[in-house]
Amino acid sequence: MYGLEDKRKLIQDFISQVSEEDAGKKPSDDTWSILEILEHLYLMENFIIEQINDVIKNGTKESASPKPIERTTNRSHKVEAPEAVRPSGAFSSIQEAREALEKTREATMFLTHNKSGNTLQQYSFPHPSFGAMNLEQWVEFIGWHEMRHLEQMKEVQEQIS
Repeated sequence: MYGLEDKRKLIQDFISQVSEEDAGKKPSDDTWSILEILEHLYLMENFIIEQINDVIKNGTKESASPKPIERTTNRSHKVEAPEAVRPSGAFSSIQEAREALEKTREATMFLTHNKSGNTLQQYSFPHPSFGAMNLEQWVEFIGWHEMRHLEQMKEVQEQIS
């Protein structure tokens, strides 16, 4: 649904080829390691699901026009991650990151299977770059966001090799 599983498989395929040693290496002090990027993906998906649930429970219906969220993969535009979704070094292994990502994906799938597309289209909340996005676009955004960071992980792998 929303292409999330196909995009997640690309992440899983990539990290299955990364050694534990490489996963924790940073190309420089001001960049993230692969484990930190995976933590960011976990934090971001968790944050989005929490926001969606909160908006449905406590928000007012407010639609939003479709946004070009596929542009998320364009890494030429630097975006500073909000404090709440910046990694803190919580993962010590690829397996730990993989398990956390599986938990957030289960929550995402539970949400999308238990809410109609119509419900997800009737509510919105703002994205820092795109403005107001409906909840359905937020769910789809998770996958595009992961593709952006897959490219970042590939760059990190190349830089540390």
